[in-house]
Parts: sequence; C-alpha cells; structure tokens
Amino acid sequence: MLKCAISKLTHEEYKKLRNFQVTYGVADSKFGKCCMALHGPQICFASFVNDAPSESVALQELKAQFPKASFTEDNTLIQAKAEVIFDDSLSREVEVLLKGTSFQIKVWEELVNLPRGSTCSYEDVAKALGNSKAVRAVANSVAKNKVAYLVPCHRVIKKGGGLGKYRSGPERKLRILKDEKALPFAKP
Repeated sequence: MLKCAISKLTHEEYKKLRNFQVTYGVADSKFGKCCMALHGPQICFASFVNDAPSESVALQELKAQFPKASFTEDNTLIQAKAEVIFDDSLSREVEVLLKGTSFQIKVWEELVNLPRGSTCSYEDVAKALGNSKAVRAVANSVAKNKVAYLVPCHRVIKKGGGLGKYRSGPERKLRILKDEKALPFAKP
C-alpha cells in the first residue's frame, strides 16, 4: 500500500526561501515514462511523458513551478524512486511536497485521502471541503496538480460517470484506474 506524507509550501512561503534544491529526471514506470523531481526526499513534481518533446514541456513546467530553484539531473536516483512508488507489492510511505495556494493544497490533500480503487466527482470534492458551490475552483485546482499519480487526480471523474480530462491523456487515466481496480470505472 502506498501512503503519502504531505508537506505544504504556499507560493508566499516559497518566495521567502533561499537555496531551494531540486533533483529531477525521467524514469520508466508501469504507466509509461515519468518526469519526476525531488526536493531532498520529497517528491515535488511528477508528470507522465510520452516522448522527448513532452519531456521538454514537463521540464519547463517544473522550472516554472520552482523558478528560484537550483536544478540537478539524476536519472538513476529518479528511477530508484519510481521503482518504489510504482511497485504495488511494497507497503511504503513516500514524502510529497505540495506547492500551491492554500485552497489548491486543501483540494490535493482531499485527493490524497481518496482510497485506491475509488473515484469521485469534482462536486464530491467540493462537498468534502465544505463548499458545494466550489466545483469550478476544485476542477481548476485538480487541473493544476503537479504531482501526478501520488496526488491522484486520476480518481476524479465527471459527475455523470464520464472519464473527464487528464493531463496525461484519457487512455493513461483509464489504464491507471483499471490498475487500481476502480470498477465500475468511467468509459472515455
């Protein structure tokens, strides 16, 4: 079972930091290549990529997320971390650093609490946060998630049961949901 230990970093807190170090790389996973980044032991970025151009886009997103950071590439370290994350036979806890607004972080924490094998709607997330009218704000926050898979935005589907959007594509979302045995799962 995979558990996430969450640390939070608002944009304002990040602005005050000095010497923010990020190690990044590309690793293979059971769902395809994944561009991942660490701040110390904490995973601060994860994005599935398909090819060299999408790797470049992911790296640009990472650098935009942490504009003051110093970056070091280490594919070996990232591959080792990916093997731990994507190995379902291990019971493990990984550290995750969430950087965003206070509201975004609340949404992402709610997603982390979703049990494996389950799905919910944007409205369900808004209700869980105590504001059923915040559906659009929740959807916007889900779309801005920079830690794919570990912050399981793939578990959020349309209220009517449709698969909905996913930054890494609907096919990958469906593949992850099938792997998690989230049945009955939405169809594209």
